[in-house]
Amino acid sequence: MADGMHNAGDVFAPLPDMEAGQSAAPRASRPTPAPAILPAPIPLPTVIRHREHGTPAQVWPYRDETGALLFVVARFDTPHGKEVLPYVATATRWRWGAPPVPRSLYGLDWLAERSDAPVLLVEGEKAAEAARELFPGHVVMTWQGGSEAVSRADWTPLAGRSVILWPDADAAGAKAARSAVEALCKAGAARVAVVELPLDLPEGWDVADPLPAGVTLDNLRTMLAEAAPVTADEAEEAGATKPDGTAGAKPDPLAALRDDVARAAGLGADEWALARKAMAARHGVPVSYLDGLREEHRHAQAAADRKRRAETAEPSPDTDERGRARLFVDAADLPDTARELGQHLGRAAHLFVRGRPVRLVRDETTGELTADLLTPEGVVAEAHRVTRPWQHAKGKGGVMQEVPVTLPDRVARLYLADPGAWGLLPLAGIAAAPLLHDDGAVHAVEGYDPRSRMWCRAVPSLELPDEPTREDAAAALLTLRQHLRTFAFADAPRTRGPCEAVEVVDLSQPPGNDESAALAALLTAVCRPSLDLAPALVVRAPPYSGSGTGKGLLVRVLCAVAFGAAPSAMTAGADPAELDKRLTAALIGAAPVLFLDNLNATALKSDVLASAITESPAEVRRLGQSVVVRLNPSAFVAITGNGLKLSEDLARRFLIAELDARTEDPETRAFKGDIVADTLADRARLLSAALTLWRWGRREGDALPRGRPMGSFGRWSRWCRDPLVALGCADPATRIAEAKAADPRRQMVGELFAAWWTAHGPAEVTVAGLADAVKLLADPSAKGRQYLARYISNLAGTRAGGYALMVHRPEGRHSPDRYSLHVTAEGRRPNEGPAGAATAQDAPAGAWEAEL
Repeated sequence: MADGMHNAGDVFAPLPDMEAGQSAAPRASRPTPAPAILPAPIPLPTVIRHREHGTPAQVWPYRDETGALLFVVARFDTPHGKEVLPYVATATRWRWGAPPVPRSLYGLDWLAERSDAPVLLVEGEKAAEAARELFPGHVVMTWQGGSEAVSRADWTPLAGRSVILWPDADAAGAKAARSAVEALCKAGAARVAVVELPLDLPEGWDVADPLPAGVTLDNLRTMLAEAAPVTADEAEEAGATKPDGTAGAKPDPLAALRDDVARAAGLGADEWALARKAMAARHGVPVSYLDGLREEHRHAQAAADRKRRAETAEPSPDTDERGRARLFVDAADLPDTARELGQHLGRAAHLFVRGRPVRLVRDETTGELTADLLTPEGVVAEAHRVTRPWQHAKGKGGVMQEVPVTLPDRVARLYLADPGAWGLLPLAGIAAAPLLHDDGAVHAVEGYDPRSRMWCRAVPSLELPDEPTREDAAAALLTLRQHLRTFAFADAPRTRGPCEAVEVVDLSQPPGNDESAALAALLTAVCRPSLDLAPALVVRAPPYSGSGTGKGLLVRVLCAVAFGAAPSAMTAGADPAELDKRLTAALIGAAPVLFLDNLNATALKSDVLASAITESPAEVRRLGQSVVVRLNPSAFVAITGNGLKLSEDLARRFLIAELDARTEDPETRAFKGDIVADTLADRARLLSAALTLWRWGRREGDALPRGRPMGSFGRWSRWCRDPLVALGCADPATRIAEAKAADPRRQMVGELFAAWWTAHGPAEVTVAGLADAVKLLADPSAKGRQYLARYISNLAGTRAGGYALMVHRPEGRHSPDRYSLHVTAEGRRPNEGPAGAATAQDAPAGAWEAEL
């Protein structure tokens, strides 16, 4: 970017007069100054506070030429992004609302103090303050309201001054610069110039942002010195705007389609389904594309409504003094009140649908965002944020008058019970990683992304090669291995260098199963917001001597790379019901990580967890309630424990990383530094390495070798597993059979079938006719005949220990079912005959496969 830039002379000197024919506006024809905004008649409050956003993060005062305060602009950092609101004074109080038009410029007092200095015009008060520090030789100014409010500013104080425009690096900034050129020419500016921005600047960059890679302060000074003067012809061209406000913009080929979608966006679910089908046929586009356009329109409409309310000079007749809309509570038609309430809540930027209405709130402990399920009480609170409910009541003399009321709980319950009234955008999850696409594209988004339905935050600036080579991918893999080398992966060869405090992974050897699983989990965490389904991670260590091996630390490091924060851990609770309750609450909360810690000496079984990993959408039910919440789980799931085993169908849903410090007291090992803090500080480099690996795999496409099939995780395999396997890592799928074999419930069934075969062979037998040794294994607590019959019936069709249990239904209504065992292909040697011909001694002990 800095190529071609050179050091200039004194950029702080006054700009020279323009040559003949270059003046952007004649000096003789200055317009009459607009009526000035009067100074605030009352002092600014010591404490400024907004009803909804709280205390502002920054406040910028607008003053006149004498330094008298006119109004202020406040910036708030909210869960849904920044909010910049003007704060103006009336005769008796300060209120939130835009100042009257035309609005005074920011920096009039500095302009008056330096009558000969050139003027630098930037967009936004924050950028103006930053530019004052960077370019002290200029009077830095801006206007209130951003790129769409150029026409509302009073530009007459700049008549006869030399002005340089520094636009923001985006389309809105370029458009604002064109409008400002036209306004300055009309105001009689002596000279107007515009800084030409390099094409490779980050989208939306301005002088308040950190310097991009390769750009120095000298480069910025050179850009300012070489600002291109605007000629009279160019000024006239810049002012030739179209009726829609664009300047020379090409017509939107989808304008007619967008207009149709905008007209139908407010329809209910059934009406929209019919309307979109007709629109798809009329415009020749897929039906699914219309759903995306509708979401974009609704989100843009909500943003426009918020901006319009912020810029409204006076509250409208339909709002109270705090800007809240009036909501009539009709006691004779409360459902109608609930539907009207939905229209108001639908414009709230922090309310979404995640199976049920939720609101984004910030956890005071961790500082992270989470989705909180709206209760009736929550609906009442949110309703009073944006509306003022009222009813008619008889006053003195029987005259009917409006009386403010608290929203009845019944209206809140009616709102929650009517999905058609919600009018909220869907929320798939909260992500702190970039959004990824199959073609290798990476999109860093802040705020709500309508296409992925994710709320995105804290995505760092990344440097990725557009077309990474195998060498780039191998270098990225080595970067990640070096960062994780101090973890005690059980099967990893280890070495100790002269500068190492402990043994570390020998990076000259290819990754083993455990290190490969950790690397695959890292890519899984990075890609998880963009994947429908992905396996979970279990990090486990031996019983007793496994404490302190770094299981939870490994999860925190992986999450620090992927999400920019260490996750909050939770325990399993006292029983399976409590575990499911905690899992359900965490899934509804939409946090990017679901972290279960310290599940020690446990055979983990959970239908909720299994569904969350392999179902999208999945249905969960809050414990103690009959409400079923349908959502798309997007969390990276990680579990740690000593002696932890995966039971039943969870084995195929997990990546397994074993840690073994090879010492009785792992916690006594001495390490240098804090690896989590180091990871967070180096996140951009590590995340770039992970995404380089991923992008290389996507660019390779079908040329990339495929690993072993992993059931539901086909897309995950191509994104996360196969690039690692192609570079020499072990395939995590090879661990699934081991995990199944370690499942105690499967082992019990295998032992039962072995005893069955010893007692009965392939013969058909009823439950009552089973040998006592078989009954003892099936019902060790002697719960009774009905329990035994139900247990054996549930095992019908099961394959375990090299056998398969078959059921034979009798022809008679009252005859009992009969069962028989057959030796499966897994239980026969290659030279053996058909199933059923082998003996019990032929079945290999422990070599069994089950599909439960």
